[in-house]
Amino acid sequence: MGAAIDLPNELTQFLDRPAPQTLVIRGAPGTGKSLLALALIEAFPGRRIYVSSRVPRSRLTFDIPSFGRLSDIGQLSVVDMTAGGSGLRTTLRSLESVRGLVEPEAPSDNLRSLLLPPEVLEGWSQASPSVPTLIVLDSWDAIVERHVDITKDVHDALPSREELERVALAQMAQAPVFLVMVIEHADAGQLEYLADGVVAVIREIHEDRMERWLHIEKLRGTRIAHSSYPFSLEGGRFQCIVPLGMGPRPATPPIDRQPSPSPGQIWPGSSDYATFFGRLPVGKLTLIELDPEVPNSAVAMMVAPLLNQVVAGGGRVLHIPPPGMQPTEIWKLYLGQTSKEDFLRQVRLLCPLPGIETEDLSPAILPLPSSNEGGYSPRVPEAARFLSENSDPGKPNLAVLSIAGLEAINGLVPNAYTPTTLPGLSLTYIHQSPLHGVFIGYAEAPLTRAVRPMVDVHIRLSARNGRVFVHGILPRTPSLVLSDGDEKTHYHLLLVV
Repeated sequence: MGAAIDLPNELTQFLDRPAPQTLVIRGAPGTGKSLLALALIEAFPGRRIYVSSRVPRSRLTFDIPSFGRLSDIGQLSVVDMTAGGSGLRTTLRSLESVRGLVEPEAPSDNLRSLLLPPEVLEGWSQASPSVPTLIVLDSWDAIVERHVDITKDVHDALPSREELERVALAQMAQAPVFLVMVIEHADAGQLEYLADGVVAVIREIHEDRMERWLHIEKLRGTRIAHSSYPFSLEGGRFQCIVPLGMGPRPATPPIDRQPSPSPGQIWPGSSDYATFFGRLPVGKLTLIELDPEVPNSAVAMMVAPLLNQVVAGGGRVLHIPPPGMQPTEIWKLYLGQTSKEDFLRQVRLLCPLPGIETEDLSPAILPLPSSNEGGYSPRVPEAARFLSENSDPGKPNLAVLSIAGLEAINGLVPNAYTPTTLPGLSLTYIHQSPLHGVFIGYAEAPLTRAVRPMVDVHIRLSARNGRVFVHGILPRTPSLVLSDGDEKTHYHLLLVV
């Protein structure tokens, strides 16, 4: 889980360091280097210069409107060097004519700086000697390779790429400049060792889905709390996703209002959920599969809006929670959205009676099944009766069933639920009242595998690097990341595109 922000805190802190500083952004074409550079530009408080050597300014402003907007209001100077060639041949001939005036043992740094590519000199010419300036060279590979190629036959003693990089960094260090150099090669070279910071942006395939990741390799003088961030380029904007707890979250996030009634379907309480998975049809089943690393809070975040939506609509909810989950923990899913009176009237929990608790929730707790003679049936008719008493199709019910909870019942009544019997029992239940059933279970559990063929929506949650990824199996979705909600919604599902 997490929240979407424009830049990782580490990069924001790096921009607050005193200049001069040099940052290298490394990544293959199309990985998001330019949009990351734009995010740095927007976060920088001083003068901002973007030198483009590959993409013309007209195409930049068309593909990424933020470039044009910042330029139009005078907050960004875009230097288009895509059409012009290098003027180094003329410079070299001039330097050759005055070579005798320069002592071989003490070459002039100012003269050597004239050997730099014109893109660097143009950016340098617009920098302020007193105001911090951010200069982006996009891309340094295109600039230096064209420059070296043009000049390689002019003189045998021409500077190499490595020498040009040392001269460029030395030149920028003479003023309060934050130099951002965008490069496209994958292997670390001299530049990465000389630079103050290095970040890499990559695309990778995970479970047959494309993901984007930003990796912070070094930032001198900055504490790196998190070195890896998934990010999205949706809408032409760089947004990285921080781990859970780092984003702002109201004490009681609201549920999204239903845009319009839809007979026979339950609104999930989340516009993002509805966008990717639709509403929950009556008489159907949803399966939420979990990897063991997924925290319970992730499932609670996705389920809570749905629970409150059903109660608000007059429906009833049955919970079979996982072992160890206390009634007060379930009540917290409703707290702030549903009154306790409505909770006790419309919600039932199939779980052990609690010990001493601050909340008296016993009216909502159903008796557990028992194998003793005269004990309660493992088919829990009390739960079925509770749901069937509400037969109004305009007020559909919901059953949230933990696979681990069903397995715990098997410990009380052996073989109460098996991979053979569970599918048939589930179909019986969902047709006894207007009901949608949600199974929640670990991916490798036999009961989870048993219900897969009969569900209409199949969602897989996995946890990596402190984030919870959401993959729609049925319907199939791109990679999504579960993100903290805000003052407008309970949670977000962020596309990693």
